[in-house]
Amino acid sequence: MAVVDADRLLDDLDADQRRAVTTESTLVAVIAGAGSGKTRVLTRRVAHRIATESATARHTLVLTFTREAAGELRRRLPALGLHERVEAGTFHSVLLGMLRQRLLDRGRPVPTVVQDRRRLVAESAGRGGLDDVVAEIDWAAARGIAPERYPEAARAAGRRPGVGVQAVAAAFDGYRATKRQRGVIDLDDVLVMSIDALTHDGQFAEQVAWRYRHLLVDEAQDLNPLQHRIVELLRQGSSDLFIVGDPAQAVYGFNGADPGLLIDVSDRLPGIEIVRLPANHRCTPQVLDAGVHVLGIGQVEPTASLAVRGDGRPVRIVRCDDEHHEARTVAGIIGRLDPGLVAHNGVAVLGRTHAQLARIRDALDEAGIGIRRRLDGPGSPYRDAVASAVRQGSAARLRAWAHDVLDQGGAGRSPHDPHRHDLRHQQGATDHQVDPAPTAETREVAEAVLAFLREQPLGDGVGLRTWINTTDPFDLRGHQGVDVLTFHAAKGREWHTVVVTGVESGQVPHRSASTNAARAEEARLLYVAMTRATDQLVVTWAERRGGYRRTRSPFLEGYVISEPETAPPPAELRGTLPLPAHTDRIHAALTEWRAHAATAAGILPDQLCSDSSLRAVADDPPRSADELADRTGLGVLTARRLFPGIAATLASVGRSGDGAAADDQTESSASTGA
Repeated sequence: MAVVDADRLLDDLDADQRRAVTTESTLVAVIAGAGSGKTRVLTRRVAHRIATESATARHTLVLTFTREAAGELRRRLPALGLHERVEAGTFHSVLLGMLRQRLLDRGRPVPTVVQDRRRLVAESAGRGGLDDVVAEIDWAAARGIAPERYPEAARAAGRRPGVGVQAVAAAFDGYRATKRQRGVIDLDDVLVMSIDALTHDGQFAEQVAWRYRHLLVDEAQDLNPLQHRIVELLRQGSSDLFIVGDPAQAVYGFNGADPGLLIDVSDRLPGIEIVRLPANHRCTPQVLDAGVHVLGIGQVEPTASLAVRGDGRPVRIVRCDDEHHEARTVAGIIGRLDPGLVAHNGVAVLGRTHAQLARIRDALDEAGIGIRRRLDGPGSPYRDAVASAVRQGSAARLRAWAHDVLDQGGAGRSPHDPHRHDLRHQQGATDHQVDPAPTAETREVAEAVLAFLREQPLGDGVGLRTWINTTDPFDLRGHQGVDVLTFHAAKGREWHTVVVTGVESGQVPHRSASTNAARAEEARLLYVAMTRATDQLVVTWAERRGGYRRTRSPFLEGYVISEPETAPPPAELRGTLPLPAHTDRIHAALTEWRAHAATAAGILPDQLCSDSSLRAVADDPPRSADELADRTGLGVLTARRLFPGIAATLASVGRSGDGAAADDQTESSASTGA
């Protein structure tokens, strides 16, 4: 039974978020811009419906786009007081579980799932033009296009693979034959098989409909045609659907993602209630404005979004000579930041491609700046244990390895694992070797293996490595440093300070973006990268990269970034200003006030108010919050928040200044009298 206070779930929500969580409609689409609290709304919606008994936990299904999102959902729900199990996972993991049970019920073998098709494609078609071939198979498979239909579909879509359409079709057919020969399927096959079962097996469809009566879908803008069809089949005969997403953050076009589900949602789902979350609680107005500018240049309609935070630092655009200079520049920028930001994982460097980031990692290493590396990477205490687990290969051997580790480590088997019986003897204890004294990290890896197998009962070693890199299942609080990630990998995350690198021609938009649709997606991708910053955004670009001349990205065209200049006061007001001799005293007092206020707020002084703004106040003291905003560019909301403290400081300086002036006058008179 849930122990959830329905009213408490709403305490920290804004009006739009509350509407999304509490609406009585069961057919709802939430259009949630960057930083609008999408995950918060999704988890509160689940908990609120269960708390108000309009839904039950055991009949609720949440489909996510990534394993990380599913893991975050499962972590948040218990924290809200919900202890009943809610099914939450990726499309592939949830549907694979359904298919597995269906096959077992019919006494049929369960095929092994290949996590990465690249190796099998290379085996069946060779390595010539492998990148092109795999990309085309990915494109076709995401749309449910069979090898024999590929040539026609590719030509209709204007696809022009370097190896030729017919060569791709032959490789695609060979890949299909190899899978059949080995009795394996890939992740897209999981979706195709699920669609087939739900369409043609009425009994199975009824069982699924009874089991999952309340359907919620996260990141709906990133779903491909197969996933759209799954949603339609799962909700067949039901109007209980809650979808969340942002068309302006659709960045998986290569996987067949179609943001049309959200753009045309009222046409696709008649009668649906649309709730918009326009408040961006994450970014400063400066960061959000930069991202929205990029969308405009890319001819992408931005999701209505308004930064509700006070003004922050101006966005910086930094020109570099070449990629080497850029790497050193990025290291220098981060080296000058408050060390606490790096120590508390508040800094990220983002790039369009993996290759671009390698040089930046080297520069950070040379500068002695810590980098948050993959947990199974060099120097990680988890590396050997992860490698040992991955070597086990099959799900059965993975499970046996994990149980061996936990038994020897004294932790016992996981009470949540449905396969707790001893598999060691069934598989042969000599098939794997366990450290006689497992470390704490090894035991953590063993627990993670069992968590992975609960989500993917047939998962293998390759799948485990991918899952670990995607979900970061271990406690990261002790792992400090700068995150260095691609734009895609940064989606869904946030940092205080973000340095977005390589924002130049050929990189952003990427040279492969040859169509208007691809260019629009590149704009959305840069928007996602920029809006990962909460407080400070730096954009770098290089005039030369790889020996070739580059220009600043066209997405930055027309965007002039600088601190507002303070205009001199009108002539009629100049006589009311403090004497020049007092200006330094005012500035010193304001600097002291800023230091105390920043300490109380737990931020750096120049994050509260820049040096140029303090100088503008000292040169021309404002008499109201509106004047403060006009003279400093702080923004109205920030000016209203800071004005009382500034006014009190100015008043105290005025009183001391008047006293000093009177003393000076007395001394002068006495001297004259003498």
